[in-house]
Amino acid sequence: MNKCMNHICIKKFLPLIIFISALLYINTLSNTFVYDDAYIVTENYFIKTFKNLPKLFQKDYLPLSGELSYRPVVTLTYFIDYALWGLNPFGYHLTNIILHTINVFLFYTLIKNTAKNPTLSLLATLLFLSHPILTETVNAVCYREDILASLFFLLAFLYFRKIYLSQEINIRFMLYYMLSCASYCFALFSKEMAITLPILLILFGLFYPPKPAPGNFRNKPKILFYYPGLVQSKRWVLLYAGYAFITGFYLLIRFVLLKNTFKIIEVYPSNVFTMTKVVASYLKLLFIPVQLNADYYIPYTGGISLSFILSSLFLITACIIVVRLHGKYKHVTFFSLWFFITLLPVLGIIPIGNIMAERYLYLPIIGFCIAASNVVSDYTHNRTGIITAVIGIILFSMQIGVIQRNGAWRNDTALWSSTLKREPGSARACSNLGNVYFHDKHYEDAMKMYKKALTFQYTYPFIHFNLGATYEKIGLINEAIEEYKASISNNNDNTLAYNNLGTLYDKQGLYDLAIDAYRQSLKSSPYSPLTHNNLGNTYEHIGDSEKALAEYMEALKIDNAYADAHNNVGAVYLKKGIFDTAIDELKKATQLKPEHLDAHYNLGIAYATKGLYEEAIHELDLAIKYNPNDYSAYRDIGILYFKYKKDVNESLYYFSEALRLVPNPAEGKKVKGIIDMINAGHDFN
Repeated sequence: MNKCMNHICIKKFLPLIIFISALLYINTLSNTFVYDDAYIVTENYFIKTFKNLPKLFQKDYLPLSGELSYRPVVTLTYFIDYALWGLNPFGYHLTNIILHTINVFLFYTLIKNTAKNPTLSLLATLLFLSHPILTETVNAVCYREDILASLFFLLAFLYFRKIYLSQEINIRFMLYYMLSCASYCFALFSKEMAITLPILLILFGLFYPPKPAPGNFRNKPKILFYYPGLVQSKRWVLLYAGYAFITGFYLLIRFVLLKNTFKIIEVYPSNVFTMTKVVASYLKLLFIPVQLNADYYIPYTGGISLSFILSSLFLITACIIVVRLHGKYKHVTFFSLWFFITLLPVLGIIPIGNIMAERYLYLPIIGFCIAASNVVSDYTHNRTGIITAVIGIILFSMQIGVIQRNGAWRNDTALWSSTLKREPGSARACSNLGNVYFHDKHYEDAMKMYKKALTFQYTYPFIHFNLGATYEKIGLINEAIEEYKASISNNNDNTLAYNNLGTLYDKQGLYDLAIDAYRQSLKSSPYSPLTHNNLGNTYEHIGDSEKALAEYMEALKIDNAYADAHNNVGAVYLKKGIFDTAIDELKKATQLKPEHLDAHYNLGIAYATKGLYEEAIHELDLAIKYNPNDYSAYRDIGILYFKYKKDVNESLYYFSEALRLVPNPAEGKKVKGIIDMINAGHDFN
């Protein structure tokens, strides 16, 4: 009766659990894009048209998507989000909340079906959804891969459990088997951490052997009575073969067919001594989730040190406790192994850019929550009152921590200010706070942060790039060039550094150096529309309009919504006298970017050349609207009003404004002469 009542209570509590899970992150909906969201979403032209969908399955994916490894499932969700929400961060955060809430439900389903203990199921689920360590993954749109990988990982595990406990092979068995394998495949192509699933499936078979059906061993050899796992050994070999095949297929795609040869990450130095401290730090954060951070600085340890010894003792103690609890709590052992096994891929076995990150715990924490809750629920069995109240206070405090931590992710200023405060040795935090100042046009403050970041023990080449961009903004061109050169590294993506060098060389009239820099940039990333467009500009400056046009068209092949490239193509055709094609391209530029003043100006000239004077004046007026200091637009409208509209007063107004904005004395003399001729009643050429 009590068992039945407990199940009824859990069913009643489940909707409340789901509601709490979503409610805890409701304040993220007003957050902006932060961290790498700009690189993955706002500045990522790849996701902005479904025409690029086929490239999810081509070699072009890696240089185009912004991902460092093959994760097409994640990128597909960004396609969908952009189609629904454009660049409104509300929708992207809503998607993260929905996916996370689904994971809470799947977590509950996992523990309910595995432990068959209502109290444990409720406690473990509440601990999972309340844990502040998950806030980084849910808040940052760019870390959605951890949520998706966990979602499909849990689905694959749940369907495997169904087929593993099945006594016969039938249609339902095959359906669940295919769903499990497909989910595993989706998990792998969301994030590499999912490759640990087959290990956990094998361990699940060892820890939770299926109960034989009645009469299953009748007329069977005696050995099978003592070792029921041998009864269907061939069946289980075939069962695991599906996961082995998918693993091999993924490794072939990941490391051979679609290996990343375009983008390189700066790898944080690590070894067994350093990673021991990292694992101990992870466990500390799971038990005491305070002082959370977007970037952790773990000093490199070259040998045995006091911190290594203390971390080792902590881990050894944890392992001893788990082993001693094994006889009484098999869930504790299995789900402790879940934690450590799913954490393995981010422990430096494969080089990673961040030695430690909270998002790496999104999948492993499932094991921790179940193992810890198993011990607590058993200890509190038949105990109420103070202990229950203490557990409730702890969970409520964690939920308050989640809501507060969400606030730290509301924008880049809040995020990196709090990160640097908690981790003063973080070069990344210092540099990213400099980026905030840079975007706010506080260039002196930005330079101070970049220079400070470069003094830290462990720094990054891209900080030199950021400092170079700041020098360029304040006109220190030579200093900018030196910093761009300093940022170029074999362990860094040099695309923008070479591109910006090319831009500076072009401005200095050093066209050969500019072309060489752009070509170096395209070696790093051949799919950069910005670099192709800039290279086209340089070719245009040296009078090679054919090569210029080829580069502009190459930029449009990569990103057909690139307004600057459409404008430049239109300008080339305008010079060639191919006015209809020029007008078509310039219209596209103004449609894609209504405030594109150059496109409006060029379109006005194209219309005027064709005798469409009303349209020409309209476009030139728009050029002035978006740039009230556009001397050329005022001058040309003045010409149109005088010669074709025969409106002397309007003409004089625009020429007077042009005179106010003349870029040099020679132009000023010409405009003043025109005004004098008009006032004298004469025409002018």
